[in-house]
Amino acid sequence: MITRVRLKAWGNSLGAVIPKALVNEIGLKEGQEVEISVRPIKDVKRLFGKYPTGSAQKAKDEMRAGWLDSDDTNH
Repeated sequence: MITRVRLKAWGNSLGAVIPKALVNEIGLKEGQEVEISVRPIKDVKRLFGKYPTGSAQKAKDEMRAGWLDSDDTNH
């Protein structure tokens, strides 16, 4: 499963929040270990050919879904 998240300061580190929809879909639980692959996304255009979605706007909407919880006001 590939998803995009925004990094946030967490003490002297950076943290990534896994969107609730993905947590529910995969069935993740607190304390469970997971494996992640990290790379910065600098050019969204190169993703369009890799993950066809029909339109650039639809692709952007899908990538933005779940980035921030609805109650997160720090954006």
